This record gives sequence, structure tokens and C-alpha cells, in this order.
Amino acid sequence: MKARRPQFAVLGRFERAGLLTGLRKNRIKLAIHTLAGAMLFGNPVLSAVAANLQLPHWEPHDFAFTCPVTPADPFQVSFSAEVTGPGGAELTVPGFYDGDHTWKIRFSAPAEGDWHLVTRSNVAELDGLRGAFTCVANSSISIHGGVRVDPVRPHQFVFDDGTRFLPMGYECDWLWALDANDNGLRATDAFLDKLTANGFNLVILNAFAYDTTWRRGRTGEDDFGPPPFYPWDGGNSRPDFRHFDLRYWRHYDQVIDALFRRGIWAHVLIKVYNKQVRWPVNGSPEDDQYYRWLIARYAAYPNITWDLAKEANYEKDVGYKLGRLRFIRASDPYRRLLTVHDDRANYDRGIYDDLVDYRSDQQHLLWREIMLAHLQQRAWPVINAEFGYEQGPGGSADKTYSVAQSPEEVVRRAWEVYVAGGFGVYYYTYTAWDILRPQDTPPGYAYFKHLHDFFERTAYWRMRPINGLSSAGSCLAEPGREYVVFLGKAARFTLSIEGAAGPLTVEWYQPLTGERRKAPSFENGTTALTPPGDWGTGPVVLHVTEEGHGN
Repeated sequence: MKARRPQFAVLGRFERAGLLTGLRKNRIKLAIHTLAGAMLFGNPVLSAVAANLQLPHWEPHDFAFTCPVTPADPFQVSFSAEVTGPGGAELTVPGFYDGDHTWKIRFSAPAEGDWHLVTRSNVAELDGLRGAFTCVANSSISIHGGVRVDPVRPHQFVFDDGTRFLPMGYECDWLWALDANDNGLRATDAFLDKLTANGFNLVILNAFAYDTTWRRGRTGEDDFGPPPFYPWDGGNSRPDFRHFDLRYWRHYDQVIDALFRRGIWAHVLIKVYNKQVRWPVNGSPEDDQYYRWLIARYAAYPNITWDLAKEANYEKDVGYKLGRLRFIRASDPYRRLLTVHDDRANYDRGIYDDLVDYRSDQQHLLWREIMLAHLQQRAWPVINAEFGYEQGPGGSADKTYSVAQSPEEVVRRAWEVYVAGGFGVYYYTYTAWDILRPQDTPPGYAYFKHLHDFFERTAYWRMRPINGLSSAGSCLAEPGREYVVFLGKAARFTLSIEGAAGPLTVEWYQPLTGERRKAPSFENGTTALTPPGDWGTGPVVLHVTEEGHGN
């Protein structure tokens, strides 16, 4: 089913002495009655507005407010809303200027029930506007609220409604550039539908990136570095950090919404240090404005997670990084998940322990060993966000970046990560960075679909990596109830089981084809096992479980 475009409703019943505003947006029509056909300020104006406005749970909506004369520096206007709701909920929601004399509050209700809103601004005409609306149940099967760390099993993720979330990541840094000149998002929609069909439910993308050092300039129609538009006026050579280019951000809105409608988690890299971007000076008012802007526009989306920066280790000012993390925490009313990409030394020192929600690394060697070490350091989820790059269809020399691996090697590494209790992110050389060929369907898509489908049939969240149970390969287990053993190369091995209440069902799984094959059940003790001989010497998985476990 084709994803819907953003459908932002407009808040009804706004009143303030001397001012009533209203806009028409899709399903909600606010009829504004003014004297002599003009908007009047300073005089009471009667307005027929939408009554009983109902907004679906967790869905973002734009509440728009107009001002008769736009200030000389509209992006510098202070604008926010105090929102109160069921159970004493209180949120301070930042707003943003969106052109055409209009400021917006983008809000998604975190609970069903009645809500009230009042605006705050240093512009009198935008201050003190009040409204009310009701949050109702969401009927979408793709929307489950925000992603949180499971408080019971802190190495796992869950949605707000309790649905399990098994991250299956995909890196596409320049996703926002794909349909820069097509508001219909035709290429983006087709690409995201393909990712969803192959089990990917998390996309890592930059808030902005300019160009790569390994493929400089526009080398072809599929090269989007430098991109066709820029977040600020003035371009990358002479950026005016006080004024945003709204064409860029309105398009970015569409991309984030397209991800949201499909239930895809948008892992937004706020900065990137090796993609030729001129950023505002650290800690400057323009730097603060950039962070507030991102939070105001996108924190309402429950599928958002914030990442301080890609290759955050490039930023040597630790105090600045800690300050930015605290700034995000203080500014985001929804407390979306927060992480830092690949700052290993500072993670290992523990300086992020109380500021971020999960660890995001890139590890290209010793995938299981390093994942186990990171999970032991702290009780939080760990995502290996970069462990391999699948080559193009022409083989090992067909690549954009200087490094590439076969699809079989990339997915083998992924299995090592997941059976170690972590989560991973897939890279394809022609969609990861500024070269975008979304029409490609590399072999890795099917391989990762098999990985996704396998784990969705397990109670993966109850299992933990345990050494010594299997004489070969890697083992993830809930002892006595469920075991997953992964071998990169098929071989005879033994598996030791204790605490089983009865016979356990046994199944072999071929991770490159998705084929399943039943094997004789067994009970407690040490059992010798031989993978199916006709599957060859490639990777193989053994799944042992109680009947109905994980359902």
C-alpha cells in the first residue's frame, strides 16, 4: 500500500483577546470571518472554527499561526507552546517559522484524552493563543508510538505500546537528496517499499551531508554529492546560518513522514564530520538554533532517534559533545532516544553513560567478542552500525568507497552481531553514501530478509549470548527453553542443554536461502550434531526451542 503524504491537521478553537487565526489544511476547515475581508488585529473578531478536533495517538500534526507582518528576522523569533494533557502531563514544545507569515507547533500526543495548548512568544501577536483537542486511538497497524529501551530487559527495544522492536538497520545517508526535484517522492517511495519488503525497519540518514572525499563532485546522474539544495541560505561556500532554506526542510519533512508511515525508525545523524559540511561554530547562537530547529521540526515524530554525529570521534572537544547532548535532552519534550556514533574511547570511559540511551559503534573485526564486551560494560542496547559494505554487482572491484565485501561475508558478520545479542546496520555501496542507485536489488536484501524473518520467529529478547554451550560457532540462549547456534562454516559440533522441562524441537536453518529443515528432538545433556550435508560448507544455523516458545 502506498504511504500517505503528511496530513497535518490545524488546531481549532484558538482565541486570544484581539486575535483569532485559522488555516485550511486537508480534513480540517477553519472559516475565518473578518471585517472588510481583512485579518484584524487589536479588535475582537468572531470566528467559526472546527469543533471537537480529534487527533490520532502518536501522529504528528502542524498547528499553524499567522502574524500580519513578518519580523525582519523571522527565524530568530522565540516561539513555543505549553501543552497539558491527561494525568497531569506537561510538555514545552518548541515551534518554528515555516514561511508565509506562519509559525508552527508540530505536536504528537503521547496519550489519549483531552489536551490544551497555549503559545509563548516574544512577538505579541503570537503569544497567548489557546486551544484544545482530543487525542483518540490510532488505527494504523504501522504506528506503535516511540521506541524505548525495555525497562525489564535493558539490552532490548520496545515501542510505547509494548510491541517488540527488532532493529534491522539500513544506512542511506543521502536519502533526502533522492527526490530533491520531485515532491511526489516517486523514487523514494519505491525504494522504501523495497526496504520494508526485505525486513529493514531502521534507516540511518544525515540531517545534511555535502560530499565524500572518495568520490568528489558530481560524477554522474546518480551522484548526489554535492546535493541539489542546502539547509541554509548561501550554500556550503558562504552559508547564512541565521536563515534556513525552507525548500530543503519541507522536502526533509516529506522524507521523515514517508519513513514514519511505513513504521521505519529514522536514525538522524545531526552532524557528520567527514562529509565536507561547513557547520555553525560550536556553541554559537547559530549552533543552538540548528539544534532547536531539528528538534522543533522532527521530535514530534515517534520514529525519530537522535545521533549526535556520525564519526563523533572527529570532534575532539568532549565538553562540547556533552553540552550538546544535554541541550538535546533539555529541548526535546518527548525524550526521543539519543546516541552517539562511534566514539569508542569516550564510551569506554563511561562519559556518555547517563546521557545517551544506547551505544552505536562501527566494528569491522571480532564482531562477537567486541559486542559481548560492549554489552557487559553497561546494561543498554548496542547497535553495530557499520560492520561491512556490500560490493556492487560487478564483484569486489565494483564499489564507491575503497572497501567492499561480498554479500555473503556482510551477512555472515551480521549473524555474528545478532547472535552476540546486538543489532546491526546494512550497507550497500551504491546507496550508503552520495551515490544512490535505489533501483538496484543486491543479493544482501534477501539475505537480511532471511535474518529478519528468522529472529522474528524466536523469543530473541529473552535470550542472551552464552559461551561454552556450543563446541563451535556462537550461541544465543535462554537455557532450558531456546537456543540459536550460528556457524560461519558448517561442521560437526556439540550442544549442551540443561533445565529443559521436556523434549525440545530442533530445526536447521540455511541463512542464505531461508530453507528450514526439521531434525530429531532431544532433551537435556550434550548432543552431537551434524548440519545437512547437501547444504555444503557454507553458514548454517541451529534453532532449538520449546513448543510454542516465543509466541
